[in-house]
Amino acid sequence: MGILHKLRKSAFWFVDTLNGGKIRKHFDEIKWVLENPESDMSKKIKSQNLYNVLEHSATTVPYYSNISHDSLSLHDFPIIDKQTVRDNFELFRSQTYTNAYAHEVTTSGSTGKPFKILHDKNKRKRNTADTCFFAEKAGYELGSRLFYLRLWDKQYQKKKMLAKIQNIAAYSVDDLTEENLAMMVSEMENYGSSVNIIAYSSALDTVCKYIEEHLGRPLNCKVDSIISIAEGLSPDLKGRTRKYLGEDPVSRYSNSENGIFAQQKTNSDTGNFEINWASYHIELLDFNEDKPVKLGDKGRIVITDFFNYSMPLIRYDTGDVGVMEKDSVTGSLVFTKIEGRKMDMFTNTKGEYVSSHIIHHILQYSGIDQFQFIEDEKGEYTIKLKVTPSYDHKDEKNILEQYKGYFGQNAIVNVEYVDNISLLPSGKRKLVINNYKPSENKLNEKPNVPSKCSDALI
Repeated sequence: MGILHKLRKSAFWFVDTLNGGKIRKHFDEIKWVLENPESDMSKKIKSQNLYNVLEHSATTVPYYSNISHDSLSLHDFPIIDKQTVRDNFELFRSQTYTNAYAHEVTTSGSTGKPFKILHDKNKRKRNTADTCFFAEKAGYELGSRLFYLRLWDKQYQKKKMLAKIQNIAAYSVDDLTEENLAMMVSEMENYGSSVNIIAYSSALDTVCKYIEEHLGRPLNCKVDSIISIAEGLSPDLKGRTRKYLGEDPVSRYSNSENGIFAQQKTNSDTGNFEINWASYHIELLDFNEDKPVKLGDKGRIVITDFFNYSMPLIRYDTGDVGVMEKDSVTGSLVFTKIEGRKMDMFTNTKGEYVSSHIIHHILQYSGIDQFQFIEDEKGEYTIKLKVTPSYDHKDEKNILEQYKGYFGQNAIVNVEYVDNISLLPSGKRKLVINNYKPSENKLNEKPNVPSKCSDALI
């Protein structure tokens, strides 16, 4: 680690100390809870954080005014989602924070429908501490060079001076031209010290393809950490990232309105996600009822945010689907799979859920540059492909046969060749679109999951 890197790291914590050391206190609590998950102290901290936010919500948040204060229980609170908050925005605001500082977070997600929430100062500091902790777990050292590939819109755009102080090279995913990719790759190779990368998976894929096609060799620099965010991290992409960037990427599960929920463990063959039990209580509930699923079964990911007192989100249905099991080493619960949004999962011709990860098997066919899978109607599917000259159109027959194996032999599967697959307004590329919305009670509770599927977020 260079002198400038050390100075940046020291300056960050020094400024925090001048401001009361609040980020450091959060960081130390996160570290203790997650590194000592079964200790009495960790259990006490989590229990107290949960009780505090429940009491605060029942006392000061109009939406929860009917909750009894006598014997507060998490299960007295209803399940909510984005639409609930949209329809009752003012009712979710704590009356003690209406005149306090509030940082507005807006996200369109994958639906394009805006969603807004407010964060108080302490929540912002907690998120900063979570980011520091999980980045460090991935191999990133505070102050070192970070190449950050995301959509740098108005909400997230960093001023040049701030980016320089934080040692961040910001590249927007909606402007990854060959010229900008060449500049970024050159900057990485000539930086003179190790670098780190955090990127949407589709952007990471674009970088690897550029290196493969224009350099034909691994990047000539030391990469300390690679964190994949927002989209699925397929086995194929993991392999190419390891080959051309020299480091195994880890997938992070987070959202804009809350923060970091989980991150894949490094140096682990399991691919399990360490859950952020320090900042959130997480439930996995049945698709059709608000009751817990068994370990190893898929369920809706429902979170309770311990630290946003400005607009508390209690039992908030993220819209995502996951599987929890006990870690064989620590004994704590981990995510073994995160399937992404329930509305982005497929159903087969029998009406059963099919894992979205089947889409990545398309990459066994050479010459495919971009792809997108669409469920149009019950039993009808479209596979959009952007292909290169090396693509063999004779492979289409094998593709159709393979995916009928997943969807059902009576499925209608069409392949559509396109010039480009557009990015969403969020800068992400939607790989799965489900236009068929069956009623919940017609869906089989047990998803049909093919073997050898990835366990990253789609």
